[in-house]
Amino acid sequence: MITADTAKLPWDQRQRFMLLEARVIWDGRIRAGDLRDAFDISTRKAEKDIELYRTRCPNNLLLDHDTGIYRADDRFEPAFLRGSAEEFLTVLRHHDLAQDLPLAMAAAGHVPAETLDLPQREFDVRVLQRIGSAIRERRWLAIEYQSMNRPDPRRLLIAPHSLAYVGRWHARAYSGEHQAFRDFLLSRIIGLPELGETANIASDQDWDWRNHVTVRIGPHPGLTEPQQRVVEHDFGMRRGVLEKNLRLALVPYLLKMLNVGRGDIERPASEQQIVLLNQAELDAFNRLG
Repeated sequence: MITADTAKLPWDQRQRFMLLEARVIWDGRIRAGDLRDAFDISTRKAEKDIELYRTRCPNNLLLDHDTGIYRADDRFEPAFLRGSAEEFLTVLRHHDLAQDLPLAMAAAGHVPAETLDLPQREFDVRVLQRIGSAIRERRWLAIEYQSMNRPDPRRLLIAPHSLAYVGRWHARAYSGEHQAFRDFLLSRIIGLPELGETANIASDQDWDWRNHVTVRIGPHPGLTEPQQRVVEHDFGMRRGVLEKNLRLALVPYLLKMLNVGRGDIERPASEQQIVLLNQAELDAFNRLG
């Protein structure tokens, strides 16, 4: 578990300890040579690092004196990494791109594995630049926007106040056309937006943005107890519930990502393994807006 005391260590020392833990988590072992080669330090310095680590985390490593290899103890608990699935995926994606990732992460991906990444929605970086300027300067922005509800793009005047990433980037903005706050995908803005006059629009005027709500997800009640336990573990649930506190404006995206919502319980448990537990609460909160 990462602690405040851990964070007080010098940056380079933390990096070496992160690599050490990464190797032990994903390879099950580490040698002094791994630290030596990764950080271009002496073998003696690497050995001292490992001994210092063992002093701080006495239950994490076992030394095989015959081979000089340190292996993970059964009581191993990360102190510099979370040891999460997300971290592992980051390593697999970037282990050949050390310049884009901390060295400790980049050097950890030695377990054979493949990843399948979905295509990213691309956008013109100039669009992002103009939106960023409009947000910082609180100005109107004229855009050509291609929605899927109309056959042709149309010109809209928006006042963006924030950016959000929900699998794809969008701007949260007040729309002069709709007289309401809406989401505008950066990938659907055509051409170069035009900065306009000052807009007296702020994020605290956006009810769905400024208010947070907790979404509660649980295993389908039609699953057997062993099946429910597996689902709970899969999604990191605590006491049978996964809770996500987020802005009301982002709730629809989370529900879509998890494929949950109305009628979950009516669907076969084998297909709809998780269900939304507090639909009525979300409906009530929406009505307040």
